[in-house]
Amino acid sequence: MASTILISWPENEIPRAWWPVGSVYSDESDSQENAVPRTTMATYAIGDVHGNIRALEDLLAVLNEELSAADTVVFLGDIIDRGPDSRECISRILEFKKRCSAKVVALLGNHEQWMLETYRNPARHSWILGMEGLSTIRSYSEEVAVQIETALDELGPRVITERVSLPYQLFFDSVPSEHMAFLSDLSAYYRTPEAVCVHGGLDPRQGRVEEQKLECLVWGSEGFPDNYQGTDRVMYGHADDPVIDGAGWPHPRIVGRTYGLDTISAGVLTALRLPDGAVFQSRRWV
Repeated sequence: MASTILISWPENEIPRAWWPVGSVYSDESDSQENAVPRTTMATYAIGDVHGNIRALEDLLAVLNEELSAADTVVFLGDIIDRGPDSRECISRILEFKKRCSAKVVALLGNHEQWMLETYRNPARHSWILGMEGLSTIRSYSEEVAVQIETALDELGPRVITERVSLPYQLFFDSVPSEHMAFLSDLSAYYRTPEAVCVHGGLDPRQGRVEEQKLECLVWGSEGFPDNYQGTDRVMYGHADDPVIDGAGWPHPRIVGRTYGLDTISAGVLTALRLPDGAVFQSRRWV
C-alpha cells in the first residue's frame, strides 16, 4: 500500500498499518508490504478507548503480531465512559498486560480523574453529569445504574445547589478490587526514549513534562499542540481532533512533534508507533 495515501479501511477486514506523511517511511515513490518493518525498541501509544470493546479487540489483535519484549505500550487514558463496555475494556487491558511481553502502561484521563473524585467525595457529580458516567456504572451493574439515575432524577437541581450525595458507593462496591487498583494507579504521564505520552497535552509555556501541572497533562492547555516548540515528541489523546479524509475515515493529527490519537468518536481506535511513525487502527465500530 502507498505509505502517503490516507486509506478508508473496509468494514470486513482488520487493517494493518500505514505511514503518515512526514514519517521516515512516507516516500511517495515507495510502497510497503503488509508486514510492518520492526525497530529495535519502540513505543506504541493507543488513543482514547471510551468503552468500545470491539475496537479495542481489533487493535490489540493487530498489535499482538508486532510487539516484542523491548517495546512499551501506553494507553493514553479515557478508557471508560460513553461506550457501553467500560468494564470489559478494563478487563481486556488487564489481561493484555499480564500476557504481553512488552511493558504496558496506562495513563490517567480526565474521565478517570473525575470518576476518582466522585469515589473520594460522593457529593461531587461532575463525572456523572458531564462525562456520561452512567454508561460505565451500567457496564458493572444495571441495577445500580437505575438506582443512581432514579436518585438523581428525584433530587433534581438540589443535587448541585445543596451538594447532596448520591449512592455512588453502590457502584464502587460492584467494581472488582483489581479494577479499582488499576484505576487508582494510572500515571499522569510516561516518558520513553522515543516520546512523552500524556492524555491531554502540555502547556507550551511550562517546559518539560516533569515541570507541568497535573491539570495540563490531563486536560491539555491553550496553545497545544499548535504552539508547542519542545524537543520531545509528544503523543496524546483527549482532543477528539482527528484528520478526516474524503471518505470519512479518521487519521491521527500530526502537528510538528505532536501526535494526536483520539479518533474513537469516529468508531476507530488508533495506535501510533515511534520512532518510525507507523499507524495501526481498528475497524470502525459505532
